[in-house]
Amino acid sequence: MKRTHFNLVLIATLVSVIILSSAWEFLFENLIGASVDAEHEPESLSRRLEYVISITVFVAISLIFPAMVGYKLIENQEKLTDKIKRLSEEDYLTKLHNRRKIHEILENEISRSKRYNSTFAVILLDIDNFKITNDKFGHNAGDQVLVQITDIIRKTIRESDIASRWGGEEFLVFCPHTNNDGAFSLAEKLRNNIEKKEFGEAGYKTSSFGVAQIEHADTVQSLVQRADEALYSAKNSGKNMVMVAK
Repeated sequence: MKRTHFNLVLIATLVSVIILSSAWEFLFENLIGASVDAEHEPESLSRRLEYVISITVFVAISLIFPAMVGYKLIENQEKLTDKIKRLSEEDYLTKLHNRRKIHEILENEISRSKRYNSTFAVILLDIDNFKITNDKFGHNAGDQVLVQITDIIRKTIRESDIASRWGGEEFLVFCPHTNNDGAFSLAEKLRNNIEKKEFGEAGYKTSSFGVAQIEHADTVQSLVQRADEALYSAKNSGKNMVMVAK
Protein backbone atom coordinates (compact mmCIF):
# COMPACT_ATOMS: atom_id res chain seq x y z
CA MET A 1 0.00 0.00 0.00
CA LYS A 2 1.24 3.48 -0.87
CA ARG A 3 1.44 6.34 1.63
CA THR A 4 -1.34 8.27 -0.10
CA HIS A 5 -3.67 5.26 0.09
CA PHE A 6 -2.80 4.71 3.74
CA ASN A 7 -3.46 8.38 4.51
CA LEU A 8 -6.85 8.10 2.81
CA VAL A 9 -7.69 5.06 4.98
CA LEU A 10 -6.84 7.01 8.15
CA ILE A 11 -8.84 10.05 7.04
CA ALA A 12 -11.77 7.87 5.97
CA THR A 13 -11.74 6.18 9.40
CA LEU A 14 -11.94 9.49 11.26
CA VAL A 15 -14.61 10.87 8.93
CA SER A 16 -16.65 7.69 9.38
CA VAL A 17 -16.40 8.02 13.17
CA ILE A 18 -17.58 11.64 13.02
CA ILE A 19 -20.50 10.77 10.72
CA LEU A 20 -21.62 7.72 12.68
CA SER A 21 -21.29 9.36 16.11
CA SER A 22 -23.11 12.46 14.85
CA ALA A 23 -25.86 10.33 13.31
CA TRP A 24 -26.28 8.49 16.60
CA GLU A 25 -26.38 11.60 18.76
CA PHE A 26 -28.52 13.79 16.52
CA LEU A 27 -30.83 11.18 14.98
CA PHE A 28 -30.92 7.61 16.19
CA GLU A 29 -30.43 8.25 19.90
CA ASN A 30 -33.57 10.41 20.05
CA LEU A 31 -35.61 7.98 17.96
CA ILE A 32 -34.56 4.93 19.97
CA GLY A 33 -34.83 6.76 23.30
CA ALA A 34 -38.34 8.02 22.52
CA SER A 35 -39.52 4.58 21.42
CA VAL A 36 -38.21 2.97 24.61
CA ASP A 37 -39.12 5.72 27.09
CA ALA A 38 -42.02 8.10 26.39
CA GLU A 39 -40.60 10.59 28.84
CA HIS A 40 -37.15 10.54 27.22
CA GLU A 41 -35.71 14.02 26.97
CA PRO A 42 -33.06 14.73 24.31
CA GLU A 43 -29.68 15.93 25.51
CA SER A 44 -28.58 19.52 24.95
CA LEU A 45 -26.67 20.48 21.83
CA SER A 46 -23.47 21.07 23.80
CA ARG A 47 -23.66 17.57 25.32
CA ARG A 48 -24.15 16.03 21.92
CA LEU A 49 -21.21 17.90 20.46
CA GLU A 50 -19.10 16.94 23.45
CA TYR A 51 -19.92 13.29 22.82
CA VAL A 52 -19.02 13.48 19.12
CA ILE A 53 -15.76 15.30 19.85
CA SER A 54 -14.84 12.86 22.63
CA ILE A 55 -15.38 9.83 20.38
CA THR A 56 -13.42 11.46 17.54
CA VAL A 57 -10.46 12.32 19.81
CA PHE A 58 -10.47 8.83 21.32
CA VAL A 59 -10.39 7.16 17.89
CA ALA A 60 -7.73 9.59 16.64
CA ILE A 61 -5.50 8.75 19.62
CA SER A 62 -6.21 5.04 19.12
CA LEU A 63 -5.02 5.32 15.49
CA ILE A 64 -1.62 6.78 16.41
CA PHE A 65 0.08 3.43 17.07
CA PRO A 66 -1.42 1.62 14.04
CA ALA A 67 -0.45 4.64 11.91
CA MET A 68 3.16 4.51 13.13
CA VAL A 69 3.35 0.78 12.41
CA GLY A 70 1.71 1.27 9.03
CA TYR A 71 4.11 4.04 7.99
CA LYS A 72 7.08 1.90 9.05
CA LEU A 73 5.82 -1.07 7.02
CA ILE A 74 5.23 1.18 4.01
CA GLU A 75 8.73 2.65 4.37
CA ASN A 76 10.26 -0.84 4.47
CA GLN A 77 8.20 -1.86 1.46
CA GLU A 78 9.32 1.21 -0.49
CA LYS A 79 12.97 0.54 0.35
CA LEU A 80 12.62 -3.09 -0.73
CA THR A 81 10.89 -2.06 -3.95
CA ASP A 82 13.61 0.52 -4.71
CA LYS A 83 16.32 -2.07 -4.01
CA ILE A 84 14.71 -4.64 -6.30
CA LYS A 85 14.30 -2.01 -9.03
CA ARG A 86 17.92 -0.89 -8.63
CA LEU A 87 19.21 -4.47 -8.77
CA SER A 88 17.20 -5.12 -11.92
CA GLU A 89 18.75 -2.08 -13.62
CA GLU A 90 22.28 -2.15 -12.19
CA ASP A 91 25.32 -4.20 -13.09
CA TYR A 92 26.38 -6.09 -9.97
CA LEU A 93 30.13 -5.51 -10.42
CA THR A 94 30.52 -1.98 -11.77
CA LYS A 95 27.27 -0.51 -10.36
CA LEU A 96 26.64 1.07 -13.76
CA HIS A 97 23.37 0.69 -15.63
CA ASN A 98 23.08 -2.82 -17.06
CA ARG A 99 22.26 -3.66 -20.67
CA ARG A 100 18.53 -3.88 -20.00
CA LYS A 101 18.38 -0.37 -18.50
CA ILE A 102 20.52 1.37 -21.12
CA HIS A 103 18.46 -0.33 -23.85
CA GLU A 104 15.34 1.21 -22.29
CA ILE A 105 17.03 4.63 -22.11
CA LEU A 106 18.10 4.44 -25.77
CA GLU A 107 14.58 3.47 -26.86
CA ASN A 108 13.17 6.53 -25.12
CA GLU A 109 15.87 8.82 -26.50
CA ILE A 110 15.37 7.56 -30.06
CA SER A 111 11.64 8.34 -29.79
CA ARG A 112 12.48 11.79 -28.42
CA SER A 113 15.03 12.38 -31.17
CA LYS A 114 12.48 11.60 -33.87
CA ARG A 115 9.84 13.80 -32.22
CA TYR A 116 12.04 16.86 -31.60
CA ASN A 117 14.70 16.32 -34.26
CA SER A 118 17.42 16.23 -31.60
CA THR A 119 20.68 14.35 -31.88
CA PHE A 120 22.82 12.14 -29.68
CA ALA A 121 25.62 9.64 -30.04
CA VAL A 122 26.80 6.44 -28.40
CA ILE A 123 30.30 5.24 -27.64
CA LEU A 124 30.94 1.51 -27.51
CA LEU A 125 34.26 0.53 -25.96
CA ASP A 126 35.90 -2.84 -25.54
CA ILE A 127 38.99 -3.62 -23.44
CA ASP A 128 41.74 -4.97 -25.68
CA ASN A 129 43.05 -8.49 -25.02
CA PHE A 130 40.93 -8.83 -21.89
CA LYS A 131 40.83 -12.63 -22.14
CA ILE A 132 44.59 -12.70 -21.73
CA THR A 133 44.24 -10.79 -18.46
CA ASN A 134 41.73 -13.31 -17.13
CA ASP A 135 43.77 -16.30 -18.29
CA LYS A 136 47.07 -14.99 -16.96
CA PHE A 137 46.06 -13.29 -13.69
CA GLY A 138 42.65 -14.80 -12.92
CA HIS A 139 39.10 -13.48 -12.97
CA ASN A 140 39.54 -11.48 -9.76
CA ALA A 141 42.24 -9.42 -11.45
CA GLY A 142 39.97 -9.07 -14.48
CA ASP A 143 37.14 -7.83 -12.28
CA GLN A 144 39.44 -5.24 -10.73
CA VAL A 145 40.34 -3.99 -14.20
CA LEU A 146 36.62 -3.62 -15.00
CA VAL A 147 36.01 -1.71 -11.77
CA GLN A 148 38.97 0.62 -12.35
CA ILE A 149 37.95 1.31 -15.95
CA THR A 150 34.46 2.06 -14.67
CA ASP A 151 36.02 4.65 -12.36
CA ILE A 152 37.90 6.20 -15.29
CA ILE A 153 34.69 6.38 -17.34
CA ARG A 154 32.79 8.04 -14.50
CA LYS A 155 35.50 10.66 -14.02
CA THR A 156 35.90 11.37 -17.74
CA ILE A 157 32.37 11.61 -19.11
CA ARG A 158 30.15 14.66 -18.68
CA GLU A 159 27.48 14.88 -16.03
CA SER A 160 24.77 14.52 -18.67
CA ASP A 161 26.30 11.37 -20.18
CA ILE A 162 25.14 7.92 -19.07
CA ALA A 163 27.57 5.01 -18.83
CA SER A 164 26.58 1.37 -18.79
CA ARG A 165 28.10 -2.06 -18.90
CA TRP A 166 26.98 -3.50 -22.20
CA GLY A 167 28.32 -6.97 -21.46
CA GLY A 168 31.57 -8.72 -20.53
CA GLU A 169 34.37 -6.24 -21.11
CA GLU A 170 32.21 -3.91 -23.22
CA PHE A 171 30.85 -0.57 -22.04
CA LEU A 172 28.39 1.77 -23.73
CA VAL A 173 28.19 5.52 -23.11
CA PHE A 174 25.11 7.50 -24.13
CA CYS A 175 25.99 11.11 -25.04
CA PRO A 176 22.95 13.41 -25.32
CA HIS A 177 22.98 16.46 -27.62
CA THR A 178 26.24 15.24 -29.12
CA ASN A 179 27.27 14.56 -32.72
CA ASN A 180 30.02 12.29 -34.04
CA ASP A 181 32.72 14.92 -33.52
CA GLY A 182 31.82 15.48 -29.87
CA ALA A 183 31.54 11.77 -29.15
CA PHE A 184 34.84 11.12 -30.92
CA SER A 185 36.55 13.76 -28.76
CA LEU A 186 35.14 12.18 -25.57
CA ALA A 187 36.13 8.70 -26.72
CA GLU A 188 39.68 9.93 -27.32
CA LYS A 189 39.83 11.25 -23.76
CA LEU A 190 38.64 7.90 -22.46
CA ARG A 191 41.12 6.03 -24.62
CA ASN A 192 44.00 8.22 -23.44
CA ASN A 193 43.03 8.00 -19.75
CA ILE A 194 42.75 4.21 -19.92
CA GLU A 195 46.05 3.89 -21.77
CA LYS A 196 47.90 5.89 -19.08
CA LYS A 197 46.47 3.90 -16.16
CA GLU A 198 48.41 1.02 -14.59
CA PHE A 199 46.00 -1.71 -13.47
CA GLY A 200 47.97 -3.38 -10.69
CA GLU A 201 49.33 -6.81 -11.59
CA ALA A 202 47.47 -6.67 -14.91
CA GLY A 203 49.77 -3.81 -15.96
CA TYR A 204 48.76 -1.34 -18.63
CA LYS A 205 45.63 -1.89 -20.72
CA THR A 206 44.15 -0.31 -23.83
CA SER A 207 40.67 -0.13 -25.27
CA SER A 208 39.12 0.19 -28.71
CA PHE A 209 36.14 2.43 -29.43
CA GLY A 210 33.27 2.68 -31.88
CA VAL A 211 31.22 5.89 -32.18
CA ALA A 212 27.81 6.23 -33.84
CA GLN A 213 25.47 9.21 -34.12
CA ILE A 214 21.70 8.67 -34.23
CA GLU A 215 20.11 8.63 -37.70
CA HIS A 216 16.43 9.16 -38.39
CA ALA A 217 15.68 5.52 -39.29
CA ASP A 218 17.69 4.05 -36.40
CA THR A 219 16.45 1.58 -33.85
CA VAL A 220 18.45 0.63 -30.77
CA GLN A 221 19.69 -2.45 -32.62
CA SER A 222 20.80 -0.59 -35.75
CA LEU A 223 22.43 2.24 -33.78
CA VAL A 224 24.45 -0.10 -31.56
CA GLN A 225 25.28 -2.32 -34.54
CA ARG A 226 26.85 0.62 -36.37
CA ALA A 227 28.85 1.50 -33.24
CA ASP A 228 29.85 -2.17 -32.97
CA GLU A 229 31.01 -2.26 -36.59
CA ALA A 230 33.12 0.85 -35.98
CA LEU A 231 34.53 -0.82 -32.84
CA TYR A 232 35.58 -3.89 -34.79
CA SER A 233 37.16 -1.67 -37.44
CA ALA A 234 39.25 -0.20 -34.62
CA LYS A 235 40.15 -3.70 -33.45
CA ASN A 236 41.11 -4.82 -36.94
CA SER A 237 43.14 -1.66 -37.54
CA GLY A 238 45.49 -2.29 -34.62
CA LYS A 239 43.38 -1.67 -31.49
CA ASN A 240 43.70 1.22 -29.00
CA MET A 241 41.93 3.66 -31.31
CA VAL A 242 38.59 5.34 -31.97
CA MET A 243 36.60 4.75 -35.15
CA VAL A 244 33.41 6.54 -36.21
CA ALA A 245 30.58 4.62 -37.88
CA LYS A 246 29.95 5.37 -41.53
